[in-house]
Amino acid sequence: MANLTMILPSHLKSLMQEVIAAGYECYLVGGAVRDYIINVENKDYDLTTNMPLSKLKEMLPALTIMKENSHRNTGVIRANNYDIEFSSFRGTTLKEDLENRDFKMNALAATTSGNIIDYVGGVEDIKNKKVSLVKESGEGLEQDPLRILRALRQADKYNFKIDSNLKDQLLLKAHLLKNVSKERIYEELKKILLSDNIEYYLLEYKEIFFELIPALRTCDGFDQHNKYHIYDVYTHIVKTVSKTDKNLYLRLAALFHDSGKPIKFTLDETNTGHFLHHSKASLDIFKKFAKEYKLDNKTKKIVANLISYHEDTLSPRPAKIYDFYQKYDMDYIELLFALKEADIKSQNEEYLSRLKDLELLKEKYLEVKTKYQKITYNGSFLIELGYTGKEIGTILKDLKREIIINKLENDPTKINDYVLKKYS
Repeated sequence: MANLTMILPSHLKSLMQEVIAAGYECYLVGGAVRDYIINVENKDYDLTTNMPLSKLKEMLPALTIMKENSHRNTGVIRANNYDIEFSSFRGTTLKEDLENRDFKMNALAATTSGNIIDYVGGVEDIKNKKVSLVKESGEGLEQDPLRILRALRQADKYNFKIDSNLKDQLLLKAHLLKNVSKERIYEELKKILLSDNIEYYLLEYKEIFFELIPALRTCDGFDQHNKYHIYDVYTHIVKTVSKTDKNLYLRLAALFHDSGKPIKFTLDETNTGHFLHHSKASLDIFKKFAKEYKLDNKTKKIVANLISYHEDTLSPRPAKIYDFYQKYDMDYIELLFALKEADIKSQNEEYLSRLKDLELLKEKYLEVKTKYQKITYNGSFLIELGYTGKEIGTILKDLKREIIINKLENDPTKINDYVLKKYS
């Protein structure tokens, strides 16, 4: 456990002392104090004061007021190349301020001399590697429901355990996330999805994720009635997510890849389940999510393609591989095979032999990709031969295909001869 007296940077101490000299209180609070005790670097400094920010602005003209409302007034000033945030007391005293914060480990303060102040047992929680609420009723979660996701993220970041009361409150109040802007939610969700413990969070706190993606609730407990699947749809999805690398595109695709299965479910006469074209239904669910949560265009495109083609049967024939690359960006072919691999690993272990076939198929697609990338010519030589407009694009596409399927050697002379013979 770190010493409970911390050393404050001189520029930070100077700001605090300036406020105190004006007759007010000023303390370092929150994450910087918490991380000092944990022994994690943190240069994100938050100061709290009972000095009205309007007066603070007069004293510090460089201060920018970022938010001012009945709950919290916030201002930011740049000092020593760091942004320092000022906020008004949440209440009338420092004690009230700390008692109105979210988690005990975050409800800590430090004086200019570095003495750490703890009214709520935050130091003890850090010592016990625990995340718990300052107010057991969960009032803090109601004030800002985004704290529901932050609880998961912070527990994961520090490898802390969420205490039983907080877990109950997170699940009970998950519905309040509907009151939070989608952009703020997505910023937290991205970090949680990249956790090493994502399987645990998706299973233990599934009610939270069902609030964010309602289609997943339908997947929970949905029996697939198929020899390849020993898990219900939701559990299969969770295991697929956990078996992908920590890549946001992959994890988003895995989270949505089978979300449309319940919509497409049919049973045949042998009581075997089928999900024909479920990738289309899953894609529609993802597109709705992407629109609501305002995902960037690159993420939308990559994830959409992964979902669309995750169930396709890929051909090993060079011509078919070339044709596939005309509709799927070869830069992300490794991601598609990674998703397919995670998908298989999350099914019935009796059929894991399919992974060998998948690996051989992957090698063929990568061979074609390498060969394609070595084709460096452009349309300039065709212009010299007198070709123009759309004809150039048609010829270039034909040349690349012929080279890929081994009917034409990637040699300038032979390429010229081929063009003159076929298109003259």
